[in-house]
Amino acid sequence: MNKNQKPVLTGQRFKTRKRDEKEKFEPTVFRDTIVQGLNEAGNDLEAIAKFLDATGSRLDYRRYADTLFDILVAGSMLAPGGTRIDDNDKTKMTNHCVFFADEDHDAIRNYAQVFNKLIRRYKYLEKAFEDEIKKVIIQVSESVQHIKQMPCQFKPPPLSSVTCLVWNL
Repeated sequence: MNKNQKPVLTGQRFKTRKRDEKEKFEPTVFRDTIVQGLNEAGNDLEAIAKFLDATGSRLDYRRYADTLFDILVAGSMLAPGGTRIDDNDKTKMTNHCVFFADEDHDAIRNYAQVFNKLIRRYKYLEKAFEDEIKKVIIQVSESVQHIKQMPCQFKPPPLSSVTCLVWNL
């Protein structure tokens, strides 16, 4: 199939088909929008759930599902090695995530309820959530093994909070 445009008479416009129009993949713009909304919602997890539900109609959760769950679990986008991509810029990260939650059962259960509401509302996020949790558990367990071998004062993200989140879903 030849994609070259055929010559047309003057005064005519080129018609482009919707299937030929592609949106740019911009996870950083998505991250900035989600992080700003989470920071504005504050510590109220009910407000966070309402914000995520409302923005799901405007933002493409299907396309940016991995970025969404990176933010909700770790507070910012994650690089393939498990490090955060935020350049230590506070506007690109949020403290309203699982890793910054209190390490008690009730706090993690509240985050699990936010995830449940989001997955119930947008069913297509279920597979992406499973993949994200697998990735995070592998990265956290590898970092814990690596840190046990090194004599340093670094505190890894709590593995108990991630496993508690998985069991509460």
